[in-house]
Amino acid sequence: MKYKSGFVTIIGNPNVGKSTLFNNLLDYELSIVTSKSQTTRDSIKGIITTDNYQIVLSDTPGHVEASYMLHSKMNKNIFSSLEGSDLIIYVTDIYEKIVNNRLIEAVNKLEIPIYFLVNKKDQLKEKKYLPSVEYSTFSDYDMVSADDKDDCKMILKKIVSYLPIHSPYYLNDDLTNKSERFIVSEIIRKEVFELYKKEVPYSTHIETESFKNEETLLSIYCYVYVETESQKMIVLGKNGSKIKIIGTNSRKKIEKMYDKKVFIDLTVKVLKWRNNNNFIKEKY
Repeated sequence: MKYKSGFVTIIGNPNVGKSTLFNNLLDYELSIVTSKSQTTRDSIKGIITTDNYQIVLSDTPGHVEASYMLHSKMNKNIFSSLEGSDLIIYVTDIYEKIVNNRLIEAVNKLEIPIYFLVNKKDQLKEKKYLPSVEYSTFSDYDMVSADDKDDCKMILKKIVSYLPIHSPYYLNDDLTNKSERFIVSEIIRKEVFELYKKEVPYSTHIETESFKNEETLLSIYCYVYVETESQKMIVLGKNGSKIKIIGTNSRKKIEKMYDKKVFIDLTVKVLKWRNNNNFIKEKY
């Protein structure tokens, strides 16, 4: 059997389960998942390598109407990820009555096979809220639950059928294209999304400024950017109580990941960053 290898990109609207599917196909959490929409901001690659195939799988931000420069860059990241893809997985769910036709029309022009997935089938009751879409547009489609192991096995099998015969693009032990600094920043950002409400999580950017991985201690220094002084006070909490929770929860997760002691220093800064062109270009 000849070896197969290729690039697969997951796209769709926010909050339909793209990152959940991504993580479960990889069989570990690489892309952060929260109950809030628009959690994913950057495209991230996860690499699945077996004796017979290698899948370079990309998770992308949900496609949104741009209110900030950040949103415009997120949308551009989606289309950048599509370049060179061997398969596009378009994910919707049972609650989306109308899919993003503008996005589908755009990807159809690329002449790349599209595998259409309707997620959250486990939440179907008597009434079926299936999206209105022309299924003949797609190369393949299924109704799935991203949390179901059997469904994920089926999806992987179909993905492999679309891969070209090719040698691996990455080494066997490569898991992602992202740096450790990025992964750590995302762990902290997930804690922000879990702890705070309303606009605060969306106004927050985490930047790992220093990452020192020594034999017995991992030292991490991060900037937590928010957009207003009032948001800074919310993030800090009374006597720094909230930011301490963020640091403690993040530290525990990172200690488990690295199996060593972790020190985290979080400094909150105020910057109108979501509409700052230079900041967005540098960080995203």
